[in-house]
Amino acid sequence: MKKIIISAFAVLAAGCLLYAGEVAVSDFTLAKLDGKQFKLEENLGKGYIVLNFWARWCASCEEEVPDLAAFMKSPGADKVLFVGVNVGDNEAKASKFVAKTKYPYLVVLDKDKAVAKKYGVMGLPATLIISKDRKIVYRGSRPPKSFDFTK
Repeated sequence: MKKIIISAFAVLAAGCLLYAGEVAVSDFTLAKLDGKQFKLEENLGKGYIVLNFWARWCASCEEEVPDLAAFMKSPGADKVLFVGVNVGDNEAKASKFVAKTKYPYLVVLDKDKAVAKKYGVMGLPATLIISKDRKIVYRGSRPPKSFDFTK
């Protein structure tokens, strides 16, 4: 019984590691739609990074595309790395969604959903903002209405 309680606590604690104010996962490497690799570690610490998790079957993900485009006009956003993390789709399906919706971010493929799991993504869409000091400063199902990236 004690092992079960400890195991349950460990699972709950692990799921809470990546919420606002916590240090982001140090690295992941995913393929971009052009086949090249994207490594988070190469970009951490340089400035804000926005991760937007989505999938082509997600109606809310399609509905949020205009919000994402508007979000990219936030103060200081011209110096922010915006990354769309496609969760579970293959390259062809993700590419079709990007073309149809004019998805505004660089897109990487999390085919096995490992990165989404690392970040505790429980539903789609999900948006996280990582600060220069590698902390998650925003976590939500949609991008915030406004965010000042100049701070």
